[in-house]
Amino acid sequence: MRAPTCGLVLAPRRLVAVVLGPGGEARRAIRAALTDDARYGLVAYLQNIGAEIVTAEALVRADPVAHHAVAAGLAAWAAPDAFVAALVRAAAITDPSRIAAMLARLPRIPLLRAQLRRLSATAVEPRQVPLL
Repeated sequence: MRAPTCGLVLAPRRLVAVVLGPGGEARRAIRAALTDDARYGLVAYLQNIGAEIVTAEALVRADPVAHHAVAAGLAAWAAPDAFVAALVRAAAITDPSRIAAMLARLPRIPLLRAQLRRLSATAVEPRQVPLL
């Protein structure tokens, strides 16, 4: 049985998360405010259900929710921005919740999973600055 997966997208004025069940069905769409409390609440919910998260590299750089998820011990994946943009354009998706659902499905497709990068605590939140 597969763990639930969650796609995260940064939409105007909110985070949009779509959780997919073990069979790939969309369980629910969650809209979270761009506050620390909402981010921690979202991560706590995802940790409680044991979900993996998938997001674009842009969200990893722009919002601390990926940092919180990795620190909480969640499996987190980042997809290259150009790859996500190409998929969104090819599928003609404009709704953030549908984009999040598409991201959540990426780890289930072996050819597309190869494009994802697993986030680790050091990759997301470096403790030291490299000297050279």
